[in-house]
Amino acid sequence: MPELPEVRTVCRILKEKVLNKEIKKVLVFKPKLFRELIVDDFIQELENEKILGIENLGKHIIIKLTNKKVLLSHLRMEGKYRFFEKSESPDKHTVAIFKFKDNTELHYVDTRMFGTFYLRTIDDYLTKLPLSKIAAEPGNINVEQVLEKLSKTTVSIKTKLLDQTIVSGIGNIYVDEALFLAKVHPTSPSCNIPKNVIKKILKYTHDVMRESYEYGGSTLFSYESMNHEQGQFQDKLKIHNSKLKNCSVCSNPIYKIKVNKRGTYVCPHCQKVY
Repeated sequence: MPELPEVRTVCRILKEKVLNKEIKKVLVFKPKLFRELIVDDFIQELENEKILGIENLGKHIIIKLTNKKVLLSHLRMEGKYRFFEKSESPDKHTVAIFKFKDNTELHYVDTRMFGTFYLRTIDDYLTKLPLSKIAAEPGNINVEQVLEKLSKTTVSIKTKLLDQTIVSGIGNIYVDEALFLAKVHPTSPSCNIPKNVIKKILKYTHDVMRESYEYGGSTLFSYESMNHEQGQFQDKLKIHNSKLKNCSVCSNPIYKIKVNKRGTYVCPHCQKVY
């Protein structure tokens, strides 16, 4: 699943490609990804609107339109955008095509069909689901509030950091990286970890995702930012990479374990269980 660096990269490229374009026509091929409204109503609400802004909150893409409309897009596991300078036929995984008045097109494709679209207004998009329960991103969090929440739970630190109501944007790749850098075993109960160590984890989370964004994110499986462009940060990952057999710090083996059903890379020698 694309995490914060990947989603930010997609947003940056979407801005370059479609900001200030007017939507002439919307074609929907997989209606189930469009939530709450019937597809015909969704299409009617989007056509003839202009894209005024593109940003993100955590893993959610926020597309602001004229007439106070806001389109929310979540890529989930395999969602991708494709931009074309002229009309292109859909492939079997194309969910929707946004045709612009300058004859360019934006296609949304999704092989797993887990992505979602919601239509909101500028007045309610932050107060209604799915964004109403999303926490701040690592660079904007209230550290004391996060410490308070983690101090009250025995759930593993990895599981809690993946909880988007605690901190948004963190996924499987970068939580493993941050915990490795902080020398904390991912199975450690959150309440057992000292506050100063939690602060280190949060700092490393912010730092590693910021650096990943500078490299266009990480392509370990199928992530592409736009038109088949892959990220480059996977080559700089310290632990979350199946190609890495031994720890770069101690040279002992890296193990892959399961933490709450999530594949997790860990160096038992370097990472302490609290």
